Parts: sequence; structure tokens; C-alpha cells
Amino acid sequence: MRHDLEGWGGPYHLSVAPRFRLVGGFAERIQRNGGVERKGDVLHPCDDWRALSAEELSSLVAELPDPSAILPATHLGLLEIPGRIREAWWKEAEREERSEGFERFFSALIAFFRFKKLPCPERVHLEVAVNVPGLASTRAGSLGARQGLAYLDPPSTRNGGARKALGLVNLGDEASFVVLLTSPPTTLAARLDEAGEREAGALSPDGLVKRFFEVFPHEPLLRVCLEPGEGLWLSPYGVVHDGWTRGKRDLDVVLSVREEVAAAFSDPVQHARPERMPG
Repeated sequence: MRHDLEGWGGPYHLSVAPRFRLVGGFAERIQRNGGVERKGDVLHPCDDWRALSAEELSSLVAELPDPSAILPATHLGLLEIPGRIREAWWKEAEREERSEGFERFFSALIAFFRFKKLPCPERVHLEVAVNVPGLASTRAGSLGARQGLAYLDPPSTRNGGARKALGLVNLGDEASFVVLLTSPPTTLAARLDEAGEREAGALSPDGLVKRFFEVFPHEPLLRVCLEPGEGLWLSPYGVVHDGWTRGKRDLDVVLSVREEVAAAFSDPVQHARPERMPG
């Protein structure tokens, strides 16, 4: 899939994805902070979350004019999966041995997304990450090292391609949190260029995000709360994001729908049995 951002400077807006209805408003779901702090080579959100003002909320949230339309690439859409699908996940996750139930679960989930006309590419990679409470980052790389804020996962050693998250779903029994930046990667590069960073367009994805926050450490981030069964559909343009489990008591169980951006897979849907990531 090719996406052209020419002429669009962001930022992303949040909305309820078309053909979905969620209980509760946005004011209770979204907080913002004052930027990032560095822990070694990893960028973490500052833990100074606060509620949005009415003005901030109105500029961020956009109701889609056509409820039957496809979610625009400039919007991040809240959604909710059926309880029967989430229950099917836990039924299989609690089995002692691997069965074909995971394949049925993943297939049912993708079929549901397509029935709801979410912009799901033909080939996707599904992955479930399980993390302990108390983490300021859930994005894990090789050997479990935390990656911090980014919009691409590191390339897979088995399949070679970097992956871009298109959707996140909370499969756990407790609220989960997604931390994100509302600007697309092209906007990050443009702002760096305006600040005199003439080589910003040549930076790697990780390098771009790190350099942006080095120059703009006080750029606010959003923390979006997802109740059990709720999810957030991201943009194909790329969304700088991470997970956050501080304040949680239960395991954080989040499914990611990912698009391959550098290599194709042999199967339309790749499955990953959950593993507990190191805390």
C-alpha cells in the first residue's frame, strides 16, 4: 500500500471508527503530558499526565460527517471487538497445549475488522504482547530490551521486514494505555527541517523519532485509555506510539495488527502465540 502525505501537515484527529459505538466520551479516555525524558538510549513519556481542557479536546476529537465512510488515514479510530471474540482468545490462551483455536480466533478477528470496513491491508501480521505492570515502555526489541517511542518495529530476524502497527486491541481484563504523538513522521521531518536540521529526511525511522524529541523534548504526548475489548485503529502513515503499564495491577495483554513495510510474508496472516515479556 502506498500513501502520499504531500500537502498534509497533520495533526491526527481522534474519532470513533465508522460503524462502531462506544460507551463513554473522549474526556474520560485521553490525557496529555509535557513531553519525554531519556532513560539511557530510550525515550520515555514524562509521568505528568493531566486531563485535556475543553479547547484542547475540541481541537483533537473530530466526529466523522459520514458514519458509513471508511476511516480516513488522518484519523485514529476507537473501536470495540465483540465479547465472544475476546473470550475465544482467553479460552485458547489458557490451554496447556497449542491448538487450532488461535487460528480460528485470528481469522474471526480479521473477518470482523473487514466486516466493519476498517482499512485492513490484504496481508497482515497479528501479534499479542503480554507485559507486567509498572512499565513506561512496552515496545520490546531483541533480548527484551525496551525500544521506547517509535512508529516502526525493528525488522524481524526471521522474516526481515520492519512492521508498522495499524491497530491495537486490549485483550486484557483491565484498562490498557496507548501513548502516542499526534503528528505523522513526515511532519516530524518537516519540523526538524524548519529548525535547521537539514538532513532530517535522510534519518532512519528510529533516528527521526529520537532526533525530533532531542530538538523538541517538550512536545506533548497523549495517553489513550482502552477498556477491555476496546482498540484503536492507527494511520497507515505511521503513528509514533508505545504502551504504558504504570499503575496497572494485572498483566497488560495487547494485540497488534501490523502491516509489512519492507518484506512480504508467505502467508496472508501470521500468528504469534503470546509470551510473557520480561519486565
